[in-house]
Amino acid sequence: MSISGELRLDFRECVGAFATGVTVVTTHAQGQPAGMTLNSFTSVSLDPLLVLVSLAHATRTLEAVKSSNRFTVNVLHRNQRDVALAFAKPGAPFPEGYTVQDPHGFVVVRHALAILRCEVYGTHVAGDHDLVVGEVIDFEGSGGQPLIFHRGAFGGLDADALVPQGRVIGIHTASGW
Repeated sequence: MSISGELRLDFRECVGAFATGVTVVTTHAQGQPAGMTLNSFTSVSLDPLLVLVSLAHATRTLEAVKSSNRFTVNVLHRNQRDVALAFAKPGAPFPEGYTVQDPHGFVVVRHALAILRCEVYGTHVAGDHDLVVGEVIDFEGSGGQPLIFHRGAFGGLDADALVPQGRVIGIHTASGW
């Protein structure tokens, strides 16, 4: 079934109602770094530690991830809008100055809010994307607020959206939880 361009735009607008964090997925293969901005990232499992990213077919990043069998998920800080935009240009050269290669060969975004170093656990074709499941072999995080993507625009958390320090929410101990 072929989807019309108008239906695709309507669908993107509909799912754009879901606010997400912003990541840059990076890797290094055949002597070249590769990376792209995406918000289709989720944690999958705690045992083993698994995450999932959705990478479009025919992208250099997907091909490099398949070749290297590893990747890094860099969760962007609220003030890294320029990084997100630099890695969001299809076909553009790899953006210089935003990343470093760590001693283990992973490409990481400088000053990212969180960094998850992954080895490919499995890939699954899903329409025009591959779902790449990564086993997290190392991770680190820092304080600060994430960059948020909502309805086609970048932003951050509003002060009233933050949970007061020391207050726990969302834990329910009744049966079934």
